[in-house]
Amino acid sequence: ELGLTEKDPIGTTSSDPFLGSPTFDEVPFHVREGCRPSLGTYVIIVRDLDKFVHYGRIINGTEDNPRANPSSLQQNQAYQVGSRNPRPSDFSPHVTRVMTAEILGEIHLNSDRKLTTKEQSPSAETSKDVYKNLTIKEPSELAQTGKGVYGVPTELIPWLHNTPDSPEGGFHIGRIESGNSSVEFMLPIEAIARHIAVVGKTGVGKSYSVGVLIEELERHGIPIITFDVLGDTISTAEELEGRNFRAGEDFRVPYSAIGLTEFLGFVPNLTPDQSEIVSFAYNIVFNRAFKQLEETGKVNIPIDALLKEIKKIAADFGQGPVGTRAAKKVEATFNRNSLLTTETEEWLRELADRPMINVFVGHLSQNSRNLIVGATARVLQALRKRDRIPPFVFILDEAHFFLPAGGETTPSTYVLREMIRTARHDAIGVVLITQSPSSMDKQVLLTCNTRIVFALDPDDLRLVSGTMGDVAEATISRIPKLSKGTAIVSSATDIMRHPAIVKIRSKNKTTHGAPTPNLVEEVQKWQERNQPF
Repeated sequence: ELGLTEKDPIGTTSSDPFLGSPTFDEVPFHVREGCRPSLGTYVIIVRDLDKFVHYGRIINGTEDNPRANPSSLQQNQAYQVGSRNPRPSDFSPHVTRVMTAEILGEIHLNSDRKLTTKEQSPSAETSKDVYKNLTIKEPSELAQTGKGVYGVPTELIPWLHNTPDSPEGGFHIGRIESGNSSVEFMLPIEAIARHIAVVGKTGVGKSYSVGVLIEELERHGIPIITFDVLGDTISTAEELEGRNFRAGEDFRVPYSAIGLTEFLGFVPNLTPDQSEIVSFAYNIVFNRAFKQLEETGKVNIPIDALLKEIKKIAADFGQGPVGTRAAKKVEATFNRNSLLTTETEEWLRELADRPMINVFVGHLSQNSRNLIVGATARVLQALRKRDRIPPFVFILDEAHFFLPAGGETTPSTYVLREMIRTARHDAIGVVLITQSPSSMDKQVLLTCNTRIVFALDPDDLRLVSGTMGDVAEATISRIPKLSKGTAIVSSATDIMRHPAIVKIRSKNKTTHGAPTPNLVEEVQKWQERNQPF
């Protein structure tokens, strides 16, 4: 029923005081001669009760050969005795290979039929029919010794993970390898509304994987807004017929709709009295702006409207001079700040009309980046709550700068936390990218239900490892050595049943905007460009 063949087990479950015995979490098995199962291979473990089987994934292995112990090898060399080849083949009686499979779950047969092996694997259509008679459950029974271990047919793997088996049902971001074959991996569409964190050290493939995800979002017709610190997504926006903006030039936010906390972040050096007056005045203008949003989906409130409210409230409080000075500070700040404007701009229309808009913020100071990102998030969420813009995905690079750890706050911290906490209800997806998860707000990381984890340094790994579901310790210990472009994808169990090791696919429609430079070549190019006449 599972596409296994009786002639092709890869091993037999085993028990040994040194190499281990079956537990509810892991099962050792002796590897059959001639078989070479690789790390990460998915396996099925049969038992004498044929109503269910265990399934899992190879996480470790060892080979024992007493003829290859250092003492024997030294004696053979010193006395010229013994075999010159201590391991002639897999069939050598003294060579023992044992691997360990982590137990992921049990596959139960719903009907009175028995789970059996077949001489041939079923067709894809037959497999789908068979799956209707099968139920996956949490491990509850102990695996038995002396039972066959089989490689899982790759077409079964998406069903085991509860992930889509075609691009129509999910985001095609890579493939899962098992043994000598692989199967395409589709991240369920539901994952994006529950938010995604992409983490990994520099140069391991984070930006590339986000580029792949952007291709998939575009394929499914989901609008995207990215805040680009390093210029990684400029070419992606162009190639997908999106639009690039530059913060402070053709991308600004209406001051009246960004919220009090964000607005005060733009206005420095207000005294407590001035701050109180400006707060009262701003809230009046803010409410007026949101009434305009509800009625028209646009905002257009001149800065003079706020200045008049400041002076009026100050006069009502008997603090006219204080209000006059506060109004001058607000006016001066607005006039010299290139990030604020009085009305909604073209980029909001483009978000509805284009597949993607990319906002470059790399030229700004970090404080200005925080202000523009927080202000934009506030405006977008307000518009989305009123259904004035379509559902969209908000992608933020270098997220640890905007959502720092350790209780530190920035002008963007509160609004982004609120957005991530409530955005699912407004049909907003959030993707956060960071090379330093230990420097990022831990609660925000935990709120991101899906995590795409590339190679990490030990300090960052300690933080992330507790958020990755049922990943075996042996697998977690290998995360610092993951190859470039390989990630562990984990999510809530109602989205993905188990974490998966995924090789990120190549891009189909776009090119990579941030390859690691070859410094030798870059120096040579600079020298050629700057040769003296």
